[in-house]
Order: sequence, then structure tokens, then C-alpha cells
Amino acid sequence: MFGNRLILGTSDEGIYLDAAERILHGQKPYVDFFGYMSPGSFWMQALAFRLFGLTLAAGRVLVILYVALECALIYWLVQRFASRAAAIVTALFFLAFQTADPAMLTAQHRWDSSAFALASIALCVASGRGRLIASGVLMACAALATPSVALVGVATLAWLLWSGGQRIRAVWYLVGIAMAGTAAVIALWINGTLLAFLRQLSWLSRNYSAVNFMPYGSIIGGWSALFQGAVIWELPIRFCIVLCLALPAVLPILAVAGGGALWARLREPAILYFLLCIPALAASTYPRSDVAHLAYVAALPYAVAGILIYRLLPARPRAWIAISIAVWAAAFASQAHLPASFRPLHTPVGDLQAAPGEASVVEQLLSRVRPRQSLFVYPYKPLLYFLTQGQNPTRYSYLSPGMMTPEDARLALSQLQASPPAWVLYLDLDRSAFERLFPAAKGFDPHFPELESWLKANYQPSGAMPVAGYVLLRRSPPSGQALSVTYGQNPAPVLMPVSKQPIK
Repeated sequence: MFGNRLILGTSDEGIYLDAAERILHGQKPYVDFFGYMSPGSFWMQALAFRLFGLTLAAGRVLVILYVALECALIYWLVQRFASRAAAIVTALFFLAFQTADPAMLTAQHRWDSSAFALASIALCVASGRGRLIASGVLMACAALATPSVALVGVATLAWLLWSGGQRIRAVWYLVGIAMAGTAAVIALWINGTLLAFLRQLSWLSRNYSAVNFMPYGSIIGGWSALFQGAVIWELPIRFCIVLCLALPAVLPILAVAGGGALWARLREPAILYFLLCIPALAASTYPRSDVAHLAYVAALPYAVAGILIYRLLPARPRAWIAISIAVWAAAFASQAHLPASFRPLHTPVGDLQAAPGEASVVEQLLSRVRPRQSLFVYPYKPLLYFLTQGQNPTRYSYLSPGMMTPEDARLALSQLQASPPAWVLYLDLDRSAFERLFPAAKGFDPHFPELESWLKANYQPSGAMPVAGYVLLRRSPPSGQALSVTYGQNPAPVLMPVSKQPIK
């Protein structure tokens, strides 16, 4: 259902697909191309392409496996500490809400880290020397995809050291971390990318947080917008919808509060462990702790909520809660799972299914931009490189305003001038739209004037329909005369470096 569905509503997926394809062709991350994160997700995606071919469906294999793994682990945890029926219900609710927005089932480094972290937590609960070593290996793999998820490793060590009889378990856990961490460092060193990776982490610490900050539980556009224009009788329905949307932010709070009460009564060690891991997972989403990013680490809060409802409430209230949630879970899941109007779309990365409107504009794009032709996408839609199989003449698959520095833009411009692309996909980014997507970006310039001036002076519209707001431009005639044209009419951009579009 999701493996070959074209989803233009998210831009994150292209980062990983484009980077993995470059690795497949012999390029090195941080050296030959820009990558803003640690290499774990790039390596995993490149492995998927090597095993299954260079297709969009192969790019989705890992995501689908991660969702399946998290559902299985939620079932295992809930049935271990509650009941089989509660485990089935909890896993189904998680699946329904997590897949309600198809944009969630796209490549994203937080899927790698959240699935590895949850598997690591489950192995720690299962105990045993071999499982603890495997748990440490998986935690190191999670940190290789998202470094901040290492906070879960800290929480695990604190729990293992909490009781004197458990301290030898911490040793085995550290052995697993050391094994995977050492292997990763050796791989980076042999590949000649270790120092470049460390420099990239330094760049990230200076440039990422300021523009990308979003408060805990926030959404793009604000929650109040979801109540605007509602009449009195609509308010209860909208409140329920908002509550379902906010589950990734609400469940961690409820799980910690309810889990604290349960642990105070029973002193069960595993419950304490969950209470340590949930805040660590939530903190790992910083600086973008919005609902979209909290959703990636929601599996453990779902499991703990299922355990608490079973153990703290009588049977009849539990049944009514399950029935009430099931109604909304079915409604949300139907957005993505009910039969929809899709049509086949033939692309260089496989036969896809696309909405008719998107299919027609993408076909126009593919009829002009042929595989291996040079293409530059600006400022942010690297999925279009992968979809067209166009060749980017720069080391940047995107140039995110506010995060990229003027030096980055100048380097990209110098590479464009040295090897001008045949085609450009250009979005004229509107300041109000930019600040809506990045509330902390007020005061940042959403444009790189020198680079954009060069594009406007050397490229003209091709006549193709815009794709996700991006206008296809071709090189101007050799005369070099700039044409007076309007680029994009300030279309509403699809620009999201580290989050998905809000559910409508």
C-alpha cells in the first residue's frame, strides 16, 4: 500500500534517498556531499538499495520494517506486563494512528533510531548476558542514526546501576555499545570520513538549533488554527480530533504520571526503567519537539499507556476506553487505507502510484528532465533529484535558509558557475510561509540573494507545471540576457528539513 506511493508532501525523504544513491555510486558523506546527520541512516538506506535495487519501493522497505518491528515490540511489552488482549489492542491503535498520515511512512533517520532504541529497551527488559550485549549494540546503532537518542543509553545505564545486583549487567551493556561504536569509528576512518564527520557535528551544533526550535507538543500553524471557525456543536468533535493528533505529546506525560503511581505502589523495576526512557526519548527530539517528531518516539509511551490502563482500571472502564479510541483510530486510519484514486506513474525509480493531479505534473517534469541530465533543486526538495535521476552539480542536496550559512551558499554558487546545470527547479520562498514552518526563524533571511540572482539571470521558465510549488527552469540562450519573469508567484512551499507536513 505504501511502498510505491508517490508522496510529495514531505521533503525529508529525499535527503536519505539522494545520499544513499550517492554512496552507492562511490561518493563519501561529509566529503563529497553535505549531510547534516550521523551516517547510520545513510548506510542503512544504501544497503537497502544495494539489496533491492534503486527504486522508491526499495527506499521504503526499511520504514515498513521499522513500523512492523515497533508494532511487534509493543505487543511483546504489553502482553508481558498486562495481557494478550491489551497487547493486540495497543499495537493496533499504534499502527492506526502512526500510519494515518502517509507522509510518516517515508525515509527518515528518526525511524532508524526509534526502532533500534525500542528493540534495545526490550532486550534489556528480557535480560541475559547475550541480550544485554545485543541491547548495547542496538543502542549504538540508534545513536549512529540520531546522536541525541544516546540519552536512552544513559537512562539504561542509570537503571542497570540502580541496584547493586544489576551492576554486572551494565558491564555487558557497555560491551555491546563499545563493539558497535568501535566498528563505526573504524569504518569511518577506513573510508576517510571520520574527521569530516566530526567537523559536520561541529557545524550542526552551531547552525541547527536556532532556526529549527519548536516547543514541546507544538504543530506548524499552532493548535488554535484547528478551532477557528468552529460553531458550538463542532467543538467537541474538533477537540477529539485535536486530542488524537496530540497523542504523541500527551501519551508520554500520561505514561510518566501513571507509571510513577504504579511504581510507587509495586516497586516493579521494569516500570522504573520505562519511566526513565520515556523522558529520554522525548528529550532526544530537541530542538524540534513538535508533535510530528514526538510521533517517531511514541511506541514506548503507547506500550506503557496500554500497560497502565490494564493494570490501574477495572474491566468495564477499560472496555469503554478501548471502544472510544477504536472509533477515532478507525477514522484516522481510513485517511490512508481506504481505496483512493491513484493512477500508475512510470519513473526512472520504478512504477509508482500517484494522485492524478500529481501524476500529470510529474510526467511533464520527467518528459523534460531525463536521467543523468544535470539538475539543481533550490532551496529544498531533494526527492526530485531521486525521482528524476538528475545529476546535482553541487555537494548540497538542499540549501535550507536559516540553517545553511552564507559560506555554504557561496560554495554552491561557485560549483553551479563552474558546471551550470541544464535544468533548475526553483521555489520563490515567501517569508510568511518560511516563518510559519519555522516559528523560531524570525529575523533569518529566507533567501540567498547572490545565488538566486545568478539563477534568475541565467534561467527561464520551461513552461512545465510546477511540481509541489517548484517551477522548472531551463538555461537561458547564450546571449545571457536576463528575462523579466515571475518565479513561482510565491507558491505555498513544501519545505520541511526535519518534520512532516501537519495532518489536515
